[in-house]
Amino acid sequence: MIELDTVTVESLIADKTAAQAQHAATVLNAAEYIETVTLRELSGDHTLVPEDVEASAAAEVAAALSVSGSAVSEWRTLSASARPAVREAFAAGRLPYSAFRTVVRSLAGVPGLTEANVQEILAVAERCTTGAVAAAVDRVLARLDSAWHRTARNRATAERTLTVRRLARGQAELRLRGPQEQIAAARRAVADTARTLCHALDVPNGARLFDAAVATLTGERPACACEMPECSSRHAERPGMLACIVLDAATAAGLAGEPGHLVGWGPVPADVARALAADATWQALITSTLGEHGDTPDDIREVRRTRRHPPGWSPGDGEIRSRFTDAVDEYLDELRMLADKFPDDLARRRGPNPDGHGGRHIPPAGALTYRPTDAVAMAVTTRYSSCVHPGCGVPSADCDLDHIVPFDHSDPLRGGWTIIDNLEPLCRHHHGLKTRGQWTYRALEHGIIHIRDPRGRDYFTAPELPVRAHSDSVEEISPAPPRDGPEDTLRWSA
Repeated sequence: MIELDTVTVESLIADKTAAQAQHAATVLNAAEYIETVTLRELSGDHTLVPEDVEASAAAEVAAALSVSGSAVSEWRTLSASARPAVREAFAAGRLPYSAFRTVVRSLAGVPGLTEANVQEILAVAERCTTGAVAAAVDRVLARLDSAWHRTARNRATAERTLTVRRLARGQAELRLRGPQEQIAAARRAVADTARTLCHALDVPNGARLFDAAVATLTGERPACACEMPECSSRHAERPGMLACIVLDAATAAGLAGEPGHLVGWGPVPADVARALAADATWQALITSTLGEHGDTPDDIREVRRTRRHPPGWSPGDGEIRSRFTDAVDEYLDELRMLADKFPDDLARRRGPNPDGHGGRHIPPAGALTYRPTDAVAMAVTTRYSSCVHPGCGVPSADCDLDHIVPFDHSDPLRGGWTIIDNLEPLCRHHHGLKTRGQWTYRALEHGIIHIRDPRGRDYFTAPELPVRAHSDSVEEISPAPPRDGPEDTLRWSA
């Protein structure tokens, strides 16, 4: 029997590392066994076919360990192709198998990586949940190679698959894999179809989504259960495919090649972003920043599209690295150092918005209303693609928009305001942890959220897009018709 006083988070981490190292030993030793048996058999009989000998050895391992042949084949491939540093981290238990697999596949064929680059990627992967490893590694690779998002999308396009797997008890599983913008559009279409199904069907949300997916794929909608003539689902049309893409004005105008951002999914190459936006319903999100004295906007930039370039010219590549990204990464390193060595100094560090007012004395429009406007909600869910709680992957569009500094319903002017800098996406479960005071959340510089657990451990979530701090106003506008003349001017704030 284990005494509760002996169980700590540190002991859990040690147990996890040991378990991962033990599984790594099985994977790596199995691969080594297959290689050893293959070489031994071939050395004694030169008439044998190497592939057949290796297949026999792999089947031997699969049968002995009660795992599938495809799993053993994957072990062999990953073990042979892993970079030494990645293999070492896996063997030491620092990476679970799923993260090891993701890192090996992500680095396959990437030229010019130094040992320092690989160590940086491993440090990022070790801090992530398994589902977030791929995006974290891609962020590092994009910083090292401006064409990385193009390479990644080409891979995704080439690896389009649809698989069906039979399960027990009369069930089966359908999986789609391909470019994220197409999967995002399909997911949104299924969710929209689910809203049009008859609500008299008292089924769990997962079952409703399944019915909607079948209806989307086959065109056959479930029969209306209420049989009421006024039921809105009886004559509902199938929704179109939808996805939300964010790109800056220069890229949209074809003057720059910065990657676009598929909300809830991540970066996509500039030309893909423009193609998605070409037939879209356009909305402009205009934000302005406060000056040094908190009263006037500054850093206004102007972009002009001229006719100097030949028709159809448009840059396809661009650097995802920016001064914003550099500042965020440098500040994250500083915060993690403080968390490890000087936790009290970290606790005393204040963000630019400690009162939830965004650094101003007069609230902007909508700030004293509890529910955020659609424009503010869009800005926040664009800034953070998922729940900001560490390791949570719930898309921000499905989260509550929580006031970091609580909104005061009795006196809204005194409490935290409903502005971009005072809102964060939290899924319903983690929102409850904050509301009950079990976990604390506060905003630091550059939009970084500092999260502290009940035992005093610190975590940090950084924004994915530079929706700037101290937003003075957020306005949702419709695009103006094109102007006649030799040039168009797009004006927006940084």
